[in-house]
Amino acid sequence: MIEENQRHEPTTQENPRYPATRPWPRLAAGGALLIVLMLGVSYYPKFTLFDAHSPLLPVFHFTLDAFSVGVSALVVITAWHTSDVHRSPLANSLILIFTLVAGLDLMHAFSYSGMPSFPSPNGTAKAIFFWLSARTVELLGFFLLLSGVRLPGMHYRWFLLSMAMSLLVLLLESHIQSWQPALFMEDRGGTPLNTQLAYLFCAAYLAMAAWMAHAATSEQPLFVSFAIASFILGIGELSFTELTSTATGDVLLGHVYKVFAYFFIFRGVYLTSLRLPYKEVLASRRQLEQEKNKYHSLVNALPIGLIQLDADLLLRFANPMIEENLGQRIAALRGRHISEVLPVEAAKQILPNLRNALQGATVMLDYGYGSSDGQVYRHVTAVPDHDESGAIRGVLALVMDMTECTLAQQRLEVVTRKASEMRAALDAHAIVAMTDHRGTITSVNDKFCQISQYSREELVGNNHRLINSQRHPKAFFEEMWATIGKGRVWNGDVCNRAKDGSLYWVQTTIVPFLGETGRPVQYIAIRADITQRKLAEKEAQKLALHDALTGLGNRRLMMEQLSRVVQAHGHNALAMIDLDYFKEVNDTMGHPQGDVLLQQVAQRLRRVTRPRDTLVRLGGDEFCIVFDDLGATPEQATAGAADLGERIRDALAQPYQLGQHIITVTPSIGITMLHPGTDTDELIQRADQALYKAKQSGRNTLQFFDSILQAEMASRINLLRDLRRAVEDEQLRLHYQPIVDADSQIIGHEALLRWQHPTLGMVPPETFIPLAEQVNLILPLGIWVLVNACLQIKAWEGDPLRSRWSVSVNISARQVHDIDFVSSVETVLERTGANPNLLHLELTESLLHTDVEAVIVKMQLLRKRGVRFSLDDFGTGYSSLSYLRRLPVDQLKIDRSFIKDLQTNSDDVAIVKMVLALATMMNVEVIAEGVENEDQYVQLQRYGCKKYQGYFFGRPAEIQ
Repeated sequence: MIEENQRHEPTTQENPRYPATRPWPRLAAGGALLIVLMLGVSYYPKFTLFDAHSPLLPVFHFTLDAFSVGVSALVVITAWHTSDVHRSPLANSLILIFTLVAGLDLMHAFSYSGMPSFPSPNGTAKAIFFWLSARTVELLGFFLLLSGVRLPGMHYRWFLLSMAMSLLVLLLESHIQSWQPALFMEDRGGTPLNTQLAYLFCAAYLAMAAWMAHAATSEQPLFVSFAIASFILGIGELSFTELTSTATGDVLLGHVYKVFAYFFIFRGVYLTSLRLPYKEVLASRRQLEQEKNKYHSLVNALPIGLIQLDADLLLRFANPMIEENLGQRIAALRGRHISEVLPVEAAKQILPNLRNALQGATVMLDYGYGSSDGQVYRHVTAVPDHDESGAIRGVLALVMDMTECTLAQQRLEVVTRKASEMRAALDAHAIVAMTDHRGTITSVNDKFCQISQYSREELVGNNHRLINSQRHPKAFFEEMWATIGKGRVWNGDVCNRAKDGSLYWVQTTIVPFLGETGRPVQYIAIRADITQRKLAEKEAQKLALHDALTGLGNRRLMMEQLSRVVQAHGHNALAMIDLDYFKEVNDTMGHPQGDVLLQQVAQRLRRVTRPRDTLVRLGGDEFCIVFDDLGATPEQATAGAADLGERIRDALAQPYQLGQHIITVTPSIGITMLHPGTDTDELIQRADQALYKAKQSGRNTLQFFDSILQAEMASRINLLRDLRRAVEDEQLRLHYQPIVDADSQIIGHEALLRWQHPTLGMVPPETFIPLAEQVNLILPLGIWVLVNACLQIKAWEGDPLRSRWSVSVNISARQVHDIDFVSSVETVLERTGANPNLLHLELTESLLHTDVEAVIVKMQLLRKRGVRFSLDDFGTGYSSLSYLRRLPVDQLKIDRSFIKDLQTNSDDVAIVKMVLALATMMNVEVIAEGVENEDQYVQLQRYGCKKYQGYFFGRPAEIQ
């Protein structure tokens, strides 16, 4: 019978095997304790617990040995009676070994003086003989167990054999001792041979313990206990190395060690033969419960209903799906007739079939009935439920909810009807053709005839080769046929040729119809005319690859051409062109005239280059030319590139007519030869380096990339790589140069960035700052400087004198123009807690040349937070006084170049006085930079300057 599960699955499973992890630390500690105890007793002066002739001595010995004999007997009994399922393959070995050991230990116990003697007189030598015999058998037995030797046959054979061997040793003892060397002498104690044998047995036991510990696994837990026992027996043998009497404390301790060892032997046999099977029984019971729970879980999780009825059609069991369908708890319905359980309409249809199932028939029925949720459809399969004897005791019914399936079938019929209607609509709006499995056209609609200009009669019976435009490669159609041949839908854009020779594009979807074999038997192709879209895409692609202003190619076209030529085997070159002083044209004549100039440059480039060369405008006044096929040899190619480059330079250097003005603009040209397989980015870098060299060489010249440039590039790359790691490796330093007032009192410092390179030493700022600006590293470097400067302001906060000192930080143009400049400064101030009134940001006049309005807005936002601004290197740049008047600056810093020759150059004196007068009118402070001696200081004081900075007051240094 199926019943509801009233039990819970156990959450954990115990492992019936011996634990995989063993308490080795505790065992090691116990072993150390046993060793220490034995050594202490062995090296302590000998003492006796009993008189040598005391009647208690044999009784004490017998008691200890009797325990060992008893344990050996228990091991034999346990191994004999272990169940067949858990009978160890070592059972016969255990019976043989421990029966023989028990007999020899018993003979040892009866061998002491005062015990009954048989067959020879008792004495210490006889006791030692049986002791060594028992230990020898033990060691041989341990070796037998470890070597995995299996003793076949019935238990009693090996038991009788061991008994016979024990009796044989007993009978031969007197004969054996007659020829063996003496082990003990009453007047001298143990002989050297006895000592050597004791050490030998100690070593053998310890070696056996190590072997068994290594061999111990979860499948052989017996070896764990035997390893411990062997270790204890080995330590116990040390008590017999200095044998003087059987009544001494160390000898008695050795017997106690043997008792302790036999405890572990019995424990191992007990774990293997009794405790382990018991745990497996518990585990089997738990597994049985789990299987039962899984069965009930499976029944309860079935997506179909399951009902069990008895012979009277009374409900005995139903799974949760039936509860869900009926909307009632089964516990309340159990024992009621099925007609009372099911809806009336459903019961009328299903009852006759259930009665047929009671007669032994398997019945299936589809039925439906109305419910509060609408019409419900079910499928029931009823089969007889047999008991163990095969008699029918009831019915099992499987109930499947067919509502969704039936409704889907109904919807399918509706969809089929609509599909025919949609086909008519499709024929009216799409280009449709049907073919057989070979591609022969079987039908086309009117739109197909219209766009192809072929009649239906010309198309039917033909194939699509009739309209093939030859614009697609053979592989295109092979891939199409491979796809639809596998029964998959293919989508793609196809260019066809109409009857009059014109081309048209169609977006095509080919749907295969599969036959009974699973292979396509027919195809339908649905097309849409996309000719106009393709023409628009072609125009868009042209725009995507060309510059709108000049009509030349753009960067994308250049990269495509470079990728092509570097894979070719010809000799090619890349030229990069930059117009000298083009910015001045834009600044003086306006951007429209600058655009006219660029268009004239493009026209001249077209005239002097070859048709196969690729002309590109990168942006601004930068142009590139990819020279293709310059010659048969590298020498010819280089000469050809030089000739073309010089012609271009000469053509572009001729005067230009811009409206009413005639101007001259010269080009700087850098050329690099292209080698197959070279990375395109590296080629562009080389051409750019050659262009940079041309500009350094005086402009209006042509330079080739060479090995020296490459070395400079490598040095630059290495320095850039090191610079990227400088922040992480804490190589950057901030040096502070004092700013003083008219009384030479420090009022602030300028924070100056320094780079302490691990191998190059102190790298000059003029070397790495421009490099950082070129690769956009100036932003993280600027944040680092700003953070550390603000931390220094915060650190001085508690000093009464230094808390009033300001710190000036140089800000680059790239930082100011960064969209997050204001928020990054505010974030640094907030996180460091620095006083914004003590932070001065120093800007250069070059900032006034680009988007000055945005710069002013950012300065004003930060001034509201308390940040102050200085205009650094004032007088060295070109500044509009109107912009200067609007800049929210607090200080002007006179550039050091005007201070250097102040005592000898009247022009510098005039400039300094003008700056001081201008600052007075603008109500801003002035700081003179580069003051290096007292004469300069005195002269500046005389002119009215009140703040100074320079080596005369202090060199930049780290704050100590």
